[in-house]
Amino acid sequence: MPQSVYAETESKHKVEDWSIIKRLWKYVKPYTWLFVLGIILIFASAGLDLVFPYLTKVAIDDYMNADHAYSVETANGEFTITNDPEGAFRLKQLEDGSYVITDGESSYSVSPETLKELRVSDLNGLTKIVIYMLLVLIAMFGAVYLQVYITNYMGQKITHNIRMDLFKHVMKLPMRYFDTTPSGRLSTRIANDTKNLAEFFSSVITSLVKDVVLLVGIVIVMLRMSIYLGTISLFILPLILVSTLVFRYFDRIAYRKVRTRLAIINAFLAEHISGMPVIQIFNQEKRKAREFDNVNKSHYKSLIEQLMVFAIFRPLMDLLYYLAIAAIIWFGAKGILDGRVGFGVVYAFTSYVEMFFRPLRDIAEKYDIVQNALASAEKIYKIMDEPEEIYNEDRPVVTSLRGELEFKNVWFAYDSENYVLKDISFKVNPGEKIAIVGETGAGKTSIISILNGLYKIQKGDIFIDGRSLYDYNLQSLRKKLGLVLQDVFLFSGTVLDNIRLFDSSISKERVHEVVRYIGAERFIKRLPEGYETKILERAGTLSAGERQLIALARAVLYDADILVLDEATANIDTETEAIIQEAMEKLSHKKTVITIAHRLSTIRNTDWILVIHKGELVEKGSHEELIKLGGIYYDLYRLQYELGDIA
Repeated sequence: MPQSVYAETESKHKVEDWSIIKRLWKYVKPYTWLFVLGIILIFASAGLDLVFPYLTKVAIDDYMNADHAYSVETANGEFTITNDPEGAFRLKQLEDGSYVITDGESSYSVSPETLKELRVSDLNGLTKIVIYMLLVLIAMFGAVYLQVYITNYMGQKITHNIRMDLFKHVMKLPMRYFDTTPSGRLSTRIANDTKNLAEFFSSVITSLVKDVVLLVGIVIVMLRMSIYLGTISLFILPLILVSTLVFRYFDRIAYRKVRTRLAIINAFLAEHISGMPVIQIFNQEKRKAREFDNVNKSHYKSLIEQLMVFAIFRPLMDLLYYLAIAAIIWFGAKGILDGRVGFGVVYAFTSYVEMFFRPLRDIAEKYDIVQNALASAEKIYKIMDEPEEIYNEDRPVVTSLRGELEFKNVWFAYDSENYVLKDISFKVNPGEKIAIVGETGAGKTSIISILNGLYKIQKGDIFIDGRSLYDYNLQSLRKKLGLVLQDVFLFSGTVLDNIRLFDSSISKERVHEVVRYIGAERFIKRLPEGYETKILERAGTLSAGERQLIALARAVLYDADILVLDEATANIDTETEAIIQEAMEKLSHKKTVITIAHRLSTIRNTDWILVIHKGELVEKGSHEELIKLGGIYYDLYRLQYELGDIA
């Protein structure tokens, strides 16, 4: 399969399972006492499992099939039967179902009443065995219930913590990481892969421990019951070990493919569902369906490969099981005839062999889950090992800015080679209103990206209020930089939620005050439920202008000292543009305002204008000065005038 653009780059170095488990262990540590309690309950339930076949063996050999000795005394033509360990008589059942006692020469018929008297101790013993069995079953129920509850509780808590840590880490990754990582892949890691770990912690670890304890316990019990049959049973172990090791190797490879290709599907879906309007407008449905079919088939093939591995292993375990049973029956029958073992022992051995293969099958199934979980953990830690953005949290928190801004010989490239900004230098005084213009791709938006510290520059420096941008506590600094983008992102929730970003500590009255200040109240009142109008992700039901007003209200509400509009008026109606222009005029008396402009008619009243061309600052001045200069700005202005964009 050719490398997909949605696929992850696989690590060249194999990550050892134990190194992953060691890293996961730190999430288990806070719940060590629960883990230990779960292990104790596992040992208890495994021990109780081992008791049941042994009680069955005792019932058969000691009571049901017991070979008791009797003595017979005759007097006046009648006989009396008594239990006597030294007696020569034995109880025997005839072909017609009746019973006699015989010493080989003499035989005496035994009536049902006499038989009942002779076997009363056996009946009492069987009654005790049944009571013991019931008590074992009750104890097993209690132990298993507590173990399942405790381990699942522990597993869900651990998974919750891993998912929270992963999401917190993702939010702190530098913006460059998101430029090269599909959002669908991240969604897979946070949702699907952590879910795989939940099953690993909830059931797999404890089940594997129980299975190992059972296997060891079964071997010990079988050897103690009969060295003869126990040794024969253990001859099958080398075949089981070799089969398991081969299965482990191929199953890990198959599961890695499954996880990688599932991430590709999720990344493909996330991108194409977001781009559905473009797909439908340009009639790309059939082509995209074919592309998804290829991606889906690739995932299907990886699942079939994994299924083939398991489809071979499971029947192989069944074959080995029946070989072991056949061996027990054959050698057990010979042992009974030779008097080396009792029938109850053979019966118990068949139960123990069945019990022996049960955890082996369980280990095979759980091993699938283990490989799935370890593959998921490997991918989770691949994200966790990505270096976080440096926020300079040790620096003082920024409470306010004067609004002075200076770029000094700034060079910037997204890929560290192809510079999109070249030796940019300019200075903005507090309270000034400036504009940045230039053709598409000139580097205007890149200036805003580095101003927020989302990307780090390669050369030069950026100063805010006389201090380098990289000497600030970035998280607090960004709160003082208000940004209104051309493509406003709104979250699922209400209009009120999106203005105050779900911060309930900000009162509704404060939100209403800000909305009135920027002149957007009329727009909100027109909505079906006003501030409580529910909107979906990205607010597809709102116009571009309405989204811009919400973003502007958000920036003003958080009291930014430097306000940046990134082509905020490029695709909005005249009425909304007028509202934004009026709001910006009000704000410019208190804040430094930077506007990245597409429509030059909106920036005539700025203090001065920067013209960016191919990543370089080529012109600087007021609207009138740049028109008189007759350079690039004049050409842009004239072109828009001829196209009718300037009234």
